[in-house]
Amino acid sequence: MSIAIECKNLDIGFRNAESDVTIIAGLDLAIETGEFLTILGPSGCGKSTLLRVIADLLGPLKGTISVLGSDPHLARQSRQIGFVFQDATLLPWRNVRDNIELPTRVGGNARKPLPENRTDALISMLGLDGLGERFPHQLSGGQRQRVAIARALIEEPQLLLMDEPFGALDEITRDRLNNELLAIWRRTGTTILFVTHSIMEAVYLGQRVMVMATNPGRVLEIVDLGEIKTADNACSREDPRIISAMAEMRVALEAAS
Repeated sequence: MSIAIECKNLDIGFRNAESDVTIIAGLDLAIETGEFLTILGPSGCGKSTLLRVIADLLGPLKGTISVLGSDPHLARQSRQIGFVFQDATLLPWRNVRDNIELPTRVGGNARKPLPENRTDALISMLGLDGLGERFPHQLSGGQRQRVAIARALIEEPQLLLMDEPFGALDEITRDRLNNELLAIWRRTGTTILFVTHSIMEAVYLGQRVMVMATNPGRVLEIVDLGEIKTADNACSREDPRIISAMAEMRVALEAAS
């Protein structure tokens, strides 16, 4: 398998006039193309900041990072990265269809033409049939997040970054969207990095779970779930092996806090 993201001795944080503020220190990480990696850890450990460095929204303090075989800036310029935030951040004056197509209408860089029926296909894939002309205020929270995911996928990115996209939703809606996201991943083969505070969500979605600690942010362990899931990354939330994996992660997080 090829490597989609590789970090070597990476320090992440912020620069100011007096001294650097390091949030993540000495990160070494390799993520395979097509992998579904979930990132779990307490607030302040740098989960969201790591996604921003990968997306070229923030530069690293030290070390090297490669995204899709090149510098993160080149990956962003070529529109190979999709990003979904906790808030759907839809434009209230645009309907569902126009919000989904927004990335194809902004920015100065040349892009390939939108495939015919691409928007319709995403609307159907995300369970938004019949909602294309509605505006954000006419949608539920789960529907708005579906629109945000469709928007992130409109240009067929190779990499999808998701920063707690379901954190504000009720449990039933969250579980349903987890299943829909797995179906999208299986269909598209997109590399996904998914940040969450939920141990269950991390274990249910990820092929591997990167468990992080804080002060400074660092990788506590990377748990490979391949042996307790099917080949297409499926499992039951009630599987005793899944419950055991969750319990071990909880103990690790509590010990590191």
